[in-house]
Amino acid sequence: MRHEHHVFHNPPSSTPAEVHAALDRGDLSAALDAMVGTALYGDGEWTELQELHLQLLGHEDHQVSALAATCLGHLARVYRQLDERRVVAALREARSLPHIRGTADNALDDIRLFLHPRRARWHGRVWTAVRPWTWI
Repeated sequence: MRHEHHVFHNPPSSTPAEVHAALDRGDLSAALDAMVGTALYGDGEWTELQELHLQLLGHEDHQVSALAATCLGHLARVYRQLDERRVVAALREARSLPHIRGTADNALDDIRLFLHPRRARWHGRVWTAVRPWTWI
């Protein structure tokens, strides 16, 4: 049996123009790296990055659209602000697609956690108190 070691790396900081250029030339790997690079570092205007990832949420490639949901959650963590009404509505709509459901749910959790930390803590406490009784 052969075992491969994979090394995790954070892609470098990137711009929306680099994302679009990679998608235009069909370089999916570079596009995915650039998408993450736009969301992780806090470089650039959050509104521009939010628009990029909202647009990519509807992309035809499943990897791109699912990663766009993840990146919206990263933006909430990095910038602590979003046009919450638009982003939450888009993510809730995206949950109807099986390939995005999990990442959209995670992004919604990130938005709740990083934009409303008190509400998230309260929700966690209630869930901890109720959870033991959910199996009955």
